[in-house]
Amino acid sequence: MEWNQINHHGTCHFSIIDSERNAVSMTTTVNGYFGAVMLSPSTGIVLNNQMDDFTIPAKSSGDLNVPPPAPASFIRPGKRPLSSMSPTINVLKDGKVKAAVGASGGANIIAATTKVFLNHFFLKMDPLSSVLAPRIYHQLIPNRVLFENLTTVFNDHFEIPKETRVVLEKKGHALTPMTGATIVQFIVQEFD
Repeated sequence: MEWNQINHHGTCHFSIIDSERNAVSMTTTVNGYFGAVMLSPSTGIVLNNQMDDFTIPAKSSGDLNVPPPAPASFIRPGKRPLSSMSPTINVLKDGKVKAAVGASGGANIIAATTKVFLNHFFLKMDPLSSVLAPRIYHQLIPNRVLFENLTTVFNDHFEIPKETRVVLEKKGHALTPMTGATIVQFIVQEFD
């Protein structure tokens, strides 16, 4: 199995369903490379630097590519910072777990997790094709459409079709290729 930890700053996701349909969907992160660059003296575990997920009140820089500070994410005692993590055990049929899904990939996690879910359960794609289908992302700020354009270490290439890019450009979207991807873990258990 290939892991892409470094490109996602230490974020990792696991989706697991066992033979008794016990399910786990778990995302972990240390945010930046080596987290806070500090080890716990008692455990030796790298400490997280998740404080950078908070925003602070400040004047806008005027840069249209940078979102303004978000009051909902200002630092306050007892608050957790906003996060795009979305580990999900989300599909039940007749009271039984059907699937678990989640991803690593920063701000693109929610879109990628949702897209894989929709690919499988609404577009009826098989689980592997649901995960491997190239994705596009738009976060409103900056005003651009990111699209996956990457080649794996095994020389497999993933990119949205040129026809799709042309249609988006004709509608006035600024497109930017991504050389990294959101890594989605998706497991589906078929019913007997």
